[in-house]
Amino acid sequence: MAAQTNTRNVIVIGSGIAGTAAAFRLRQAGHQVTLLERENYLGGRMSSYVKVNENAQYRIDRGASWLSRNYQPMIKLLEEAGLASRMLPCSNELGVLRDGRIHRLSFVRPSDLLRTGLLGWRSKLKALHLLRDLATARRSLSWNDMSKAAEIDIESAQDYALRRLDRPLLDYLVEPLCSTQFLAPADEVAAVGAFSIMWGTFGAASFTFDGGVGQLPTLLLDLPLMRSEDVRVELNAQVNEVRPHEGGVQVTWERDGTSHVEHGHACVVAVPGPIAANIVTSLTDDQRIYLTGLRYTNDVHVTFGLREAPRETALGVAVPLRVHPDLCVVLYEHNLGPGRAPSGRGLISLVFRHHWSAARITLDDTAVIRDSLTAVNETLPDLAAHIDEHREMAAVQRWDRAVLARPAGGYRDLARFTGSLDPRSPIQLAGDYFAYSTTNASLATGEQAAQRIIAASHPAP
Repeated sequence: MAAQTNTRNVIVIGSGIAGTAAAFRLRQAGHQVTLLERENYLGGRMSSYVKVNENAQYRIDRGASWLSRNYQPMIKLLEEAGLASRMLPCSNELGVLRDGRIHRLSFVRPSDLLRTGLLGWRSKLKALHLLRDLATARRSLSWNDMSKAAEIDIESAQDYALRRLDRPLLDYLVEPLCSTQFLAPADEVAAVGAFSIMWGTFGAASFTFDGGVGQLPTLLLDLPLMRSEDVRVELNAQVNEVRPHEGGVQVTWERDGTSHVEHGHACVVAVPGPIAANIVTSLTDDQRIYLTGLRYTNDVHVTFGLREAPRETALGVAVPLRVHPDLCVVLYEHNLGPGRAPSGRGLISLVFRHHWSAARITLDDTAVIRDSLTAVNETLPDLAAHIDEHREMAAVQRWDRAVLARPAGGYRDLARFTGSLDPRSPIQLAGDYFAYSTTNASLATGEQAAQRIIAASHPAP
């Protein structure tokens, strides 16, 4: 049952999981919602699409590709929305390449660190320090606001590993995790970021949806609650300005050269930080400088559809920087669950560190595919040969703002930024830049923005 509030019209900008979660919570509380999305599809970086050739149909995730049962805000929302039954299990293994061999670690069993052949016994003893430090760091980590982590944000992931662990743990665990999550090596990522990855993934099973990760925003927006006349969705809506107006907000947007103006009681701005900085007029200079300066890594990755799936059980194989400077992870997306590829076929994505992507973001698909195959041949030649023999589809995706890679000191900057925000403002921000770049963090910040607007809608006693 919807909460009893004064019904308001709230404008939500961005239909990624932050925006759709905010829209769902606002409707649940009885508010009217206008959702503006600049693309011609819903879901943002949490969306999927179908690639069809003459022989097969493949479902490709645009950004995020797997989910963890550690994602408690997401699990709770799925349960409340009646969508928990749509969750499907998938592979729980991550492989790490060392000396030509793939060593597989289970997300469910962190104790694999003590049994794996990836590390020697000295490194395994040092790994106990890592597990203890992670237990301590967890007290400072939050899905919707990581500003409390400022108190432990003192060094990069690389400096932490060399100080507290050892070189093999840096090379074959900490750095691959940083590159896989942030598309940036460990010297460019805060140690807090490395702890966040392990906190968010270790000790819990993975899950997915049969229609790809992007099914979640679609499922939310397709609920009866969201298909009412109180929800309006506008695609291809380029928002140019969000400003306070007569006790509420005014949003100016355009489509096909025609300008539109929306008036609402409140607004959730659920877009990447630099975009928010350009459109929200009420930000202070310091707030705008912070958002504009956020460092999102580029992502140009290639997905291959294969007539025959390679024999690999992991959902991904991380390629350490020590092994290859560019290729950071190979995703075996057919291991993510049904619906990604036809039975017996394979779906492989090659993902690269941001410097490789930045150099190729404007290249044509042919050049990107060529360079990606060169990299995989240099690291996993058997897989390269398998792709060459069985390839029947290739797709290139480009993101100029894929993942927020926060450097050492970035969480202290975050604390200053969040401390400057007004929780009762009619314009609330949401996005992964309040925590770290995962779908779950984005979702949690969207819910937080919605709850602040809902709280403000209650009349003062």
